[in-house]
Amino acid sequence: MKYLNAKDLPEILDSETIKILVLMALEFPKQTFDWAEVSEVLKERNQLDAILEEVEKQKNQIESVKNHSMTKEEKIVEMEKWKNIKSNNDPNAFYGNMGQPETPEEYKKRYGVLPPKKGNSK
Repeated sequence: MKYLNAKDLPEILDSETIKILVLMALEFPKQTFDWAEVSEVLKERNQLDAILEEVEKQKNQIESVKNHSMTKEEKIVEMEKWKNIKSNNDPNAFYGNMGQPETPEEYKKRYGVLPPKKGNSK
């Protein structure tokens, strides 16, 4: 993918430049340092809101395609999952380790070594 940096950002944004900026913004969580610098320049020029609106449109289109491709059973499971989440009023509820390895074997696959032992090692 082509990236833009703050130095190469044109004053007037054409459609191709906007597409590149939208794709850069959509790369969450792997957004580049270029995006951080470019977004600051766009903010100074009052152009950032327009780009973020395009990003939101793109996200909505992606979500729409995802929803239309789901089977009825998958939609029911998804609705039940969100219903359970919304009905849980516990602000301290735990929803998982957000991508962290769950077993020592998964830890070793990811980091190449076994996890450190818990407790005193004396």
